[in-house]
Amino acid sequence: MRLSLSLLTLALVTAPLAAQGGSIAVRAGKVMHADGSVTENGTVVIENGRITAVGGADLEIPFDVILKEMPEATIFPGFLEAHSSSGMDRPNENVPVAPFLNVKDSIDPVSFYFEDALRGGTVAIGIMPGNNTIIGGHGRVVAPSGMTIEAMTIDDGMGMKMAVGPMRGWSRASQLLELRETITKLERSLHKLGQAKLDGEETKSDRKKAGETIADEEDDGDAWDSQGGFVRYGEDFPGKDMIAEEDLDDAQRGMVSILNGDERLWIWAPSASDIAHTKEWLEQTGLTENAVLVVSSEAWKAADMLAEMGRPVVISGDLWHVERDPVSWKEKRTFAPLSLHEAGVSFALSSVPGRMGPDRLAYQASLCIREGVPRQVALASVTSNPAKFWGLEEEIGGFLPGAEGNFVIFDGDPLDATSRVLEVWLHGSQAYDRATDRRLERLEEGRLK
Repeated sequence: MRLSLSLLTLALVTAPLAAQGGSIAVRAGKVMHADGSVTENGTVVIENGRITAVGGADLEIPFDVILKEMPEATIFPGFLEAHSSSGMDRPNENVPVAPFLNVKDSIDPVSFYFEDALRGGTVAIGIMPGNNTIIGGHGRVVAPSGMTIEAMTIDDGMGMKMAVGPMRGWSRASQLLELRETITKLERSLHKLGQAKLDGEETKSDRKKAGETIADEEDDGDAWDSQGGFVRYGEDFPGKDMIAEEDLDDAQRGMVSILNGDERLWIWAPSASDIAHTKEWLEQTGLTENAVLVVSSEAWKAADMLAEMGRPVVISGDLWHVERDPVSWKEKRTFAPLSLHEAGVSFALSSVPGRMGPDRLAYQASLCIREGVPRQVALASVTSNPAKFWGLEEEIGGFLPGAEGNFVIFDGDPLDATSRVLEVWLHGSQAYDRATDRRLERLEEGRLK
């Protein structure tokens, strides 16, 4: 019953998507850019799903593009959720080391989470395995609209989830020990495999010298996977350059890809001590440039260390860190985004599922502004910064010519608590229209007039 209701609701929310083309021009009272600057009486032109021009009221509209005029509205690039484990049928498999997993197999396109994301003006979400892991698997960037995962996917190369912060029931020592042992076991297996490959070639050579006819191996049609040299990290060992991707199982293949530096790493390091351990591990493995740190509000205590690392940071959970003085028992509250900003750390925000207010990126960014974070920085944390962290800054998060034709139409300032999302457009097609949102209509029937 729930599935049927979800499918019906999603069809109602996204119904215009199939009916609309990929070209539209919208002229509104304001166009607000990701840096907070505003174009009065602005116009956004999208052709074939891509932004082709942004300008004022005098911007020329191609003859074959329909013009939509909304003089009281504000056009905004839309919010980006940098890191989330919502929208899946389960946040994490119960396997500590699972680099072979992919959120593609868990994302539920009819989850209410995506419906709510559209209502809130979110146009892209980085879906990652949960934090209860060591190596969690691959994530992907999706749009909150579409009946299949393929239709939702913006980029399937978001990266790999890791966790230095301990899993439930584990200590930090156990977490780090398991990570080290996983790598040690992998390297033992690689050394053994390399030696076996070397011995096999020597045996084959000896047999040929003895006059035997050695049949050529059958071509499986994927020469790339059978080529040696897949293992590139670390010191050389006998037979290393003979190991091919197809020689390894899924778990080994995923770990080698991480250590080769082929994956962007989203590392859960909630506390200051976790950040210190993460920094040490990244330096030892030479993977610092691949890392995005996912932290809690306690990370403000390691703000200088994060600034020294120079890596992007996603703040997950409550933005306030609250602790009590052990002697006076007085409560001390620290606003983590402001501390990180003052230290020079580039950060993105992550909403808090299931909590009224914090479950909206607009609320999170507004809170930052209230607590002293510059408006431009707060806006970047929910627009351009997530796009940069994903490696998609040329595609989404702003109004660059050639970028994806994504935008949200508000009836006021996107960060004003009283503003409402009127429409959401993805790739030049309408994905959400408040006027046809039947579930919202039913919810508001009892609202006081």
